[in-house]
Amino acid sequence: MRYEFDVRPTARLAVLTLLVAVLGCRAPPVSAEEHHHGGDSDWLLFPSVEAIERSDTHEQAPQDDFERATVDVLFSHSQGRFRALAETECAIDEVEIERLQLGWEVGENTLLWAGRFHQPASAWNTQHHHGQYLQTAITRPNIEHWEDEGGLIPQHIAGLLVESRGSIGSNGGLAFSAGAGAAPILRIGRLEPVAVLRTNTGGHRSSWSGRAAYEPDQLGDDSFGLVLAQHDVNVLDPGLAAAFGATDVTLDVVGAFAKMARDDWRVQATYYHIDAHLTSGLRPHDENFGAGYLQVERSLPARLTPFARLESTANAARSSYVAFQSREFELRRALLGLRWDFTRNHALTLEAGHATTLLTNFNEVRLQWSFVLP
Repeated sequence: MRYEFDVRPTARLAVLTLLVAVLGCRAPPVSAEEHHHGGDSDWLLFPSVEAIERSDTHEQAPQDDFERATVDVLFSHSQGRFRALAETECAIDEVEIERLQLGWEVGENTLLWAGRFHQPASAWNTQHHHGQYLQTAITRPNIEHWEDEGGLIPQHIAGLLVESRGSIGSNGGLAFSAGAGAAPILRIGRLEPVAVLRTNTGGHRSSWSGRAAYEPDQLGDDSFGLVLAQHDVNVLDPGLAAAFGATDVTLDVVGAFAKMARDDWRVQATYYHIDAHLTSGLRPHDENFGAGYLQVERSLPARLTPFARLESTANAARSSYVAFQSREFELRRALLGLRWDFTRNHALTLEAGHATTLLTNFNEVRLQWSFVLP
């Protein structure tokens, strides 16, 4: 077993952790409504500090221990029909503007946005975004990973987004959203969306995505829906294109999701079917794979929430897109966890899981402190 530490990131982690602790001690409590909807506040901060211990189950494999701290800053502004929204994630080694949107209320309950946004064909990310405190589990399902985490599906799009909702009957409602714009490119083994702070290399092609959800009670947590997306991804890495056998990948995504809450139980289930069309002058071919997850949570006294999640895939191990884009993509994962909301706006979460990737199997234990600042 071998441990190696770099003094510089460890020092940066200590400074950021201290800043997070000071901010947390000064934060007044806020309501659950403000957590999810921002209330009347223009700013919300979601700091988190996390320790991860990972061990490969292969014999004589080294153990990997690391820590990380992040602060997700959410800013929103409204004046008349005008809206503005920005989300910035600050980590030890980078600062990234994840969302930057300017909007206009074109009609009752209908908003038109322009800028960089989260594509609506994600059941998980359109609910939790980057705020760690907003999700019960520490990790997000592997198929929902962001591009810089090895995600297979584009999540950040630059273009236009429309969001609308309407009522059905006395309590029910329908929510629609659709986005169109520039998709990420595939370079150096990962998807790269249009960046706000960095220089863009160009070559971005089109992305279309949509989401429709039925809400039996607009004031409740239940929702059932469908997602559709088509992302045209340009392969700009020549070496990758040669090994990949394609200079262009079109991803067609069809998915369904359900989220239900009964008494103290909460269940979320999602499944995506992905068709990948790999285009080149020599060897164009089509392939497909599926990915889904089921997460179950139970609220207990003393603000304790145990949870469990199962993730699985179909045909992903035989997909050349998966193999060349993310060798660390998890074909299967099972995890158990316990979250303790020890104050109204602070939570400690312990999570343990076992995962199988294209390369290996590993066990993982995570401990996270997350909170929200109004």
